[in-house]
Amino acid sequence: MEISYKPIDSSYREMLEELAAKKAFVRVQYFTDLRELLNVTAVMKEVFEKDDAAYLRLATGEEVRLDRIVRVADKPAPGYDEAYFKCDI
Repeated sequence: MEISYKPIDSSYREMLEELAAKKAFVRVQYFTDLRELLNVTAVMKEVFEKDDAAYLRLATGEEVRLDRIVRVADKPAPGYDEAYFKCDI
C-alpha cells in the first residue's frame, strides 16, 4: 500500500539541500515502506524530485523519500522532537 507523499517544511528541505551540496557525511534515520526505522551513515548526494515526491539520494545508492526522514545529522525532522529520541544511542 503506497502512502501519498506529504511535502515537508521548506526550511528543513533547504537544510537538506545545503548538506547535500556540501556532500556531508551524516547519520540519516528514516522509515522504510514497511515502517522499519533504519539508521545509515553516508554521504548525502542530492535532493531530487521523482514521481511527484522529493527524495534524498545517498552515496550508498539509497533513495529516501523526504517525508519519511526522522532525523539527519542530529537535526529532527518536522513532527519529531527531542523527546522522540530519548532512547536513541
